Amino acid sequence: MFKQTSLKRAFFLITILTCFNFHQLRAQNKAETLHQLNSLLINTVMVDFFTPPVASRIYAYPNIAFYEIIRLDDPSLSSFSGKLNGLGVLPAAPKNSNVDHFIAASVAFSFVAQSLVGSEYKIENWRQAFIDSLLLKGNTELIKNSILYGKLVADSVTAWVKRDNYSQSRGMPRFTLSKEPGTWQPTPADYAQAIEPFWNTIRPFTLNSPAQFSPKEKLPFSLKKNSSFYKTMMEVYEIGKKLDTTQKATAKYWDDNPNVSTNMGHLNYFIHKISPGGHWLMITKQACQAKNETVSRSALAYSLTAIALFDGFIACWDEKFKSDLVRPITVINDHVDKNWQPYIQTPPFPEFTSGHAVISNAAATVLTGLFGDNYQFTDLTEIPFGNDPRKFNSFYEAAKESSMSRVYGGIHYPETARISVIQGKEIGTHVLQILYPVAIK
Repeated sequence: MFKQTSLKRAFFLITILTCFNFHQLRAQNKAETLHQLNSLLINTVMVDFFTPPVASRIYAYPNIAFYEIIRLDDPSLSSFSGKLNGLGVLPAAPKNSNVDHFIAASVAFSFVAQSLVGSEYKIENWRQAFIDSLLLKGNTELIKNSILYGKLVADSVTAWVKRDNYSQSRGMPRFTLSKEPGTWQPTPADYAQAIEPFWNTIRPFTLNSPAQFSPKEKLPFSLKKNSSFYKTMMEVYEIGKKLDTTQKATAKYWDDNPNVSTNMGHLNYFIHKISPGGHWLMITKQACQAKNETVSRSALAYSLTAIALFDGFIACWDEKFKSDLVRPITVINDHVDKNWQPYIQTPPFPEFTSGHAVISNAAATVLTGLFGDNYQFTDLTEIPFGNDPRKFNSFYEAAKESSMSRVYGGIHYPETARISVIQGKEIGTHVLQILYPVAIK
């Protein structure tokens, strides 16, 4: 426990200290400021312990606010206004007002992010340090105008955020458990209530409806030995009994469970880790840094990836609570082997489709469109959590491994992983078609 906590704190402090180095805002480090902002946001989300669907919402809106301002410096980039559900034309800078779009974009990101997290002071502290560093040697009038414009856009984006039905969903009832065979039941160790059963009521960014990419293939529950469900259930059972070192390492690497419950005698505590969406934003950061992308191109990558993650969660959660499929640990313990246990902790919501597989393949599709296929990279995301870096030959290879990690972990059926990959890719392609069609090969 001490090792995990110490590593997270060290990672967080390094991020904060780096963020405060603003004495030279040259073109080459403007992109680095955006990377630092996203690292700070991801760490804040982790410390505040938001569920994966909610985390995806927090990642998306600040990046959209940043993009909508910084794109004004890049004629090749167009506005998302009128393309994202409910997003109208955002305010323009006041006439005859000299504005630095980078400063305004950074301020807008910080105000939108601050409105969405619990630990607001972390974002506020960042913004104050950023402004103070600018004022040391900067043009006071330019800085003031830029801050005011950034706040103006942030207020408009925040007003748009408030219309997404999130607040209303907080007052909805708990998920009602079914007594039908094969339906989801709470799982050990905590037997927690299902999280976000009404996430499909949240306004998506690009989807016409949460069910737009509902898989044509389903996985109907059946205990008949010749059924697809029984065969795939037995497959995950057998895999779980014979896990090798590589499979175990893969399951742990992609676990990304924001709140792992740990029991030691009478002591019960929780370990907070990065969310699945946060992991893919860190991959986005590393790709942009490796390619030395400009701040506007980096903003495009972050916003498109975050949008794909957000819509992926909405589509996946819609399917989960409509299919309401039982998890492996429940059905295997009841009908096959009462002593069988999954390698990683089962999260508290229905099984079909797989959140990891859907959002990973949605993100990989967007990143492949931006950076190309066969893009080799080394993912350093898990170092703070005690996992070694992993090398991948493409974003799709990483997404495939993420998808299969849930099978190795014993929390998803192989058939679910296969079907979920398709759903994720369809969502990612749709996001590109709506927002950046030139990236579609």
